[in-house]
Amino acid sequence: MNNTQLTYTAGAPDQDTFLRDILFSKLLLSRSLVIRLKQQSKIKVNGYTARTNYRINAGDFITIDMDFTEENKIVPELVLIEIVYEDEDFLVVNKPAGMSTHPSRQGGAGALVNAVTYYWQELGRKTLFRPINRLDRDTSGLVLIGNSQFAHQGMFNRKKSRSIKRQYVALVEGAMAEDSGRIDQPIARLDDKRRKRIVHPDGQLAVTHYQTLERYPEHTLLSLELETGRTHQIRVHLSFLGHLVCGDLLYGCASPLIDRQALHAGRLCFIHPRSGKEVILEVPLSADIQTAVDRLKAHSPT
Repeated sequence: MNNTQLTYTAGAPDQDTFLRDILFSKLLLSRSLVIRLKQQSKIKVNGYTARTNYRINAGDFITIDMDFTEENKIVPELVLIEIVYEDEDFLVVNKPAGMSTHPSRQGGAGALVNAVTYYWQELGRKTLFRPINRLDRDTSGLVLIGNSQFAHQGMFNRKKSRSIKRQYVALVEGAMAEDSGRIDQPIARLDDKRRKRIVHPDGQLAVTHYQTLERYPEHTLLSLELETGRTHQIRVHLSFLGHLVCGDLLYGCASPLIDRQALHAGRLCFIHPRSGKEVILEVPLSADIQTAVDRLKAHSPT
């Protein structure tokens, strides 16, 4: 099958359904994407260009040509990246701490987008950079990137149904009172000019689940799963509980254990919109957090 082509064969339950309903409900295309496809005559039924108000017959073969010409204005930069997963729709990278997802200014360099753009350029591709999830500059771990508008849109539809699961590991200050719990506290921007967020009743819904992995005299290693994806969500929620992420300079203070926030996105699970199969990806704890953990273990009473 052409990797830029999406196909669907109508079954008996689809009889007399409008083509547009198939595009929205079965192929998970957005309205804006369908409009663009219509404008470029890229929607076909049984080999012929079709209108979206066409009535489907069982056995109809629908093809969607996703090969759009795209202009990428990002400056490519040769920076080594660790690719964890790649197919015709997605790229997953293990982002190191210290690398931003996007540069701080237009035309800037040194970010994940610059490195991925260079990688794609070497493959002869002009794909736009479409991150499905984002990590703070000093958070390490898995970033899921869509290779096409279809892939990106399909995954955002999946996010709405919460079929994307992201698990993090954090080393925090103090001893957690409970072994596990659910933090359901709304998050708001402190003010329009600052990056900092706070728990506030007028904020957006934010839910984080946590579980204790290991305990040390003055620290706790946690596993966390996001139910929502607010900016700085884990850091804000843990700060609200009084257990700051080690090394988090924005919400806490410097730590002798690590020179950045000890937060790592180590596990990612998602349902692939093309195959419908679950993809499970994991990477080990980053070296600097592992070193901090090893130091705590070495000084913990046996």
